[in-house]
Amino acid sequence: MDNDQLSHSHHCLLRRHMDYILTSFPVTELEYKELDELFGDLAHYAAWQLVKKNVKNNHTDDPEDIAQEIRFASIRAGSYFKRQVYLEKCMTTCREYITDPIVLGVLDELEDLWQNRTKHGANKQKFGEHQERILDDMVARNIPKAKRPRKDAPLDTNAKFRTYCKAIIWNCQKSLGKKITREKSIRSGIVSLSEYDYLVSTNGKISAVQNSGV
Repeated sequence: MDNDQLSHSHHCLLRRHMDYILTSFPVTELEYKELDELFGDLAHYAAWQLVKKNVKNNHTDDPEDIAQEIRFASIRAGSYFKRQVYLEKCMTTCREYITDPIVLGVLDELEDLWQNRTKHGANKQKFGEHQERILDDMVARNIPKAKRPRKDAPLDTNAKFRTYCKAIIWNCQKSLGKKITREKSIRSGIVSLSEYDYLVSTNGKISAVQNSGV
């Protein structure tokens, strides 16, 4: 298998994993409305910044299409965050109920995989659907039904999530900027992550959009 085939295979696996998370931990219509209230203005501002800073690149991207793509990024962030909260609650709850040393050993391995999922290089490990099924089975066998974490629990848009979502939006804008920028010598103008922290007020709205005439 050559490099192109490996790259395509890897992309397909990532896409399948993302689709699984979006399906298993969907963002509801009410949650989408809340996300749009929190980050809708920011999505438009990020799109406006990209278009404004890349006017000489002869791109044909519509600002509203860019903003919509960034909105989708916030939805993905919501689903990923729901999964993260669910898995961490499952592990914590399992610790409270499981006493069997063999099962605890498996839980130790799952927790190690989870803690190292964001590492790079030789120590990078994956916590995928297989590991999630093992954890789900562990929960079903050992935790009383009334105490089990729920996959359909509502999205908690707390400070941790807002920071995470801004990082996802920033990454999305950066990726879109690379597509807009045709020449390698031109660096597309993007809003930095620290600027997102500045632009987003305590209630999630950004005053800079209104002040800029967007």
